[in-house]
Amino acid sequence: MTYFAWANGREPTTFIGPTHPRTGKRSQQGSLSAFLWRSDRDRFIAQTKGAAVAVTAKEARELKAGLDDRAFKELVAVLLGGTRHE
Repeated sequence: MTYFAWANGREPTTFIGPTHPRTGKRSQQGSLSAFLWRSDRDRFIAQTKGAAVAVTAKEARELKAGLDDRAFKELVAVLLGGTRHE
């Protein structure tokens, strides 16, 4: 299982990048992090002193709505250190 954390880029929410060709949605500005272990994610959130929050896989996908499914999976693979974990 993959665990995600999100650090918002700015308030109010800002959308960046091109729109998704099928949905017309864009990605939110911010930083997505992915972890193989919940304890690693929780430690990361604690280290950010509340700047990052835990998000579900569905929420992570919505935050990066400007990416197609292939690009999102590639992003997660890179965030996990180049491993492919589905």
